[in-house]
Amino acid sequence: MELKKQWLDSVNNRVSRRTYLEKDLNDTDILSITNLIDEINKESKLNIQFIKNGKLCISGFKASYGMISGVNSFVALVANKDIKNYKQKIGYYGEMITLQATSLGLGTCWVGGTYDKNLCKKHIKFSDNEDLIGIIAIGYVPKELSIKEKVVKNLNKKNKDLKDLFINNQKELYSWMESGAEFALKAPTALNKKEISFEVNDGKVKAIINSKNHGYEDIDLGICMLHFELGANKEGHLGNWYNENGSYIFY
Repeated sequence: MELKKQWLDSVNNRVSRRTYLEKDLNDTDILSITNLIDEINKESKLNIQFIKNGKLCISGFKASYGMISGVNSFVALVANKDIKNYKQKIGYYGEMITLQATSLGLGTCWVGGTYDKNLCKKHIKFSDNEDLIGIIAIGYVPKELSIKEKVVKNLNKKNKDLKDLFINNQKELYSWMESGAEFALKAPTALNKKEISFEVNDGKVKAIINSKNHGYEDIDLGICMLHFELGANKEGHLGNWYNENGSYIFY
């Protein structure tokens, strides 16, 4: 599916938000998010859902660096477990939603395993063979970051240089590869581990998970793949990711 130009700015503007305003999303913003979700589900066969009134199960979520407060709505990241690489797809397409929300002036926060999944399931429609992978909190936020959000932002400052993302053949890098890596450095990842790297061979880039320590690496892979693609697009390289022998290759 076609990537939106406004997402390029969203990559630079988005920060994870944990303090929200007690205010319902307006119909225009909801329509923008739900239209994108419908487009995503049609292409990916995922079952991502927007939950407007989920305050009871989202209030007080304990995220990695503190409580989430004031938010009423969230996006439920649901996938059929028979879909190949469904966690990577959740990351790739879920990040589209956060970038779209950012372009609308909304705040978002990825939430993995630190929430009451059973309580959330009461708001979500899914079959026995589907799994709730996580959620994305979404809502209006104060202009200024709260103290806890400033702490999180400082903790999430990039701890890798561009050259550290490539594991070989750095002399072969094209400008679109460097731009893709710069965008990937800005991708949100679980516990800020940044465990995704890229290998360059014959003008192609392979996305690699360096190690698996917390169970969210496949989701992080998908998020970083989208960011890399956006960065490459920025330099005029309209490539795509392809699954070749179990590996994701971009060219």
